[in-house]
Amino acid sequence: MIEWDNLHYSFRAIDGYNKAFNFVMSPREPGKTTAMWFMKIYKQWKKNKKPWYFFVRNVNEITEALIDDIANTIINKFSDDNISLEYKTGSFKDGIVDVSIKGQIFFRCIALSCKLRRIKQSKLKDPAGGFMDEYIIDPQTQEKYLAGEAFKIKEAYTTFRREYQGEGMFKFYFCANPYSLYNPLFLDWDVDINKLKRDSFYVGEFFVIHWAVLNPLLREKLIQANPLYKFDEDYNSYAVEGQAVQDANIMIDKFPQGYKLQFVLRYSKINIGIYRDSTYQNPIKFYAKQLTKKDHVEKNIYCFDFADMIERSILLDRDERLKLKIFKDAIRTRAIAFENINLFYIIKEIYAQL
Repeated sequence: MIEWDNLHYSFRAIDGYNKAFNFVMSPREPGKTTAMWFMKIYKQWKKNKKPWYFFVRNVNEITEALIDDIANTIINKFSDDNISLEYKTGSFKDGIVDVSIKGQIFFRCIALSCKLRRIKQSKLKDPAGGFMDEYIIDPQTQEKYLAGEAFKIKEAYTTFRREYQGEGMFKFYFCANPYSLYNPLFLDWDVDINKLKRDSFYVGEFFVIHWAVLNPLLREKLIQANPLYKFDEDYNSYAVEGQAVQDANIMIDKFPQGYKLQFVLRYSKINIGIYRDSTYQNPIKFYAKQLTKKDHVEKNIYCFDFADMIERSILLDRDERLKLKIFKDAIRTRAIAFENINLFYIIKEIYAQL
């Protein structure tokens, strides 16, 4: 058994904000996943036997290795309990799996890719909370966020909270490595990405985001132990410093003078104003800005999905796509700047449909 130390992550500070949604992103090594499973979930379960929800994104993520590692590499590593997790492998394909300890349910694993109705029907009696690990995906991989993912999470929270009988706030927790600051939850929570700072808390009405950093003593210990942290600068920035490395080369800028609104794109319920340099002299030909209700827009709004259709919006047809050819070329040649990184990733999705 390994003794728990004070160098690794503690949820005490984020819990002090008492928010329904608690999001922790950090470098790879502070032990946030271990602290969640051992200190918050398992140690509390031993006292009250209240089960947790554990979310994954896709059904194929539910494997024996995923579940057994929770016991073998986390709980049994820091305790003498020598637990064994019980589950039915035949349930894996269904995307909802109950995991027990000595016949008592410990957590229910749910794949968010399941139909919303099935997720809402998977209620536990008096649950302790919900947890999803490795929430942020690396944009450079072939992984994808789910359609309507943030809505599914909100619906799950609303449904599962009704069965909660404990004191205080029913909470969902999310842990992630900050490959990028773009993700469905931040988008849904209307997070001002430009105000997220390392080693600080971003507090919303019903959520809190902690961009955690390594304890300096732990940081030095890790650098000495892993040669990749010493000699691979890019990997060090991500794994040790906790930088959103995939966002580093995105051209983020303030609204430039002399740019006029050309058209509006609507994607995932977000209106994006595309402004063009009126002098035609600037190498940055376009600027993308997120429009709010205060922005009075006379232009047609181009949509990419029937679900996004609103008044004065049109689905793109072949002729409309030809009109956007100059814009597409600007994206291809990086002749466009963005108000925030969310707009870059949204327009990246749009680019594939132009």
